[in-house]
Amino acid sequence: MQEPVLKTVTKEEVKEHMHSGTAIVVNVLGPDSYRDHHIQGSISIPLKDLTEGGYSNIDRSRKVITYCASYTCNASRKAASFLAEKGFDSYAYEGGIKEWEESGLPVGRGST
Repeated sequence: MQEPVLKTVTKEEVKEHMHSGTAIVVNVLGPDSYRDHHIQGSISIPLKDLTEGGYSNIDRSRKVITYCASYTCNASRKAASFLAEKGFDSYAYEGGIKEWEESGLPVGRGST
């Protein structure tokens, strides 16, 4: 069986999908990182939780965009690949919270 191809998105595409409601944006870092700062409007499902069944409550009718800390973190790629294997239309936003915040885009703080 052929492995799904990892699809990626830019910060502009993340912003567009969030604005139009066509994607769910998932922070795959730990809860402390999410509380410190996250893409406003994203949800928190740490990678470990995601791979242990946390994906089961995600709406399969929408795209799923995963992100982590930055280009140097590979958790978003692992999560997007895992979700693709489970049949989701998933994408990795590799710039992560670092690029998002540095670009002046909306950041949330605290828990959901």
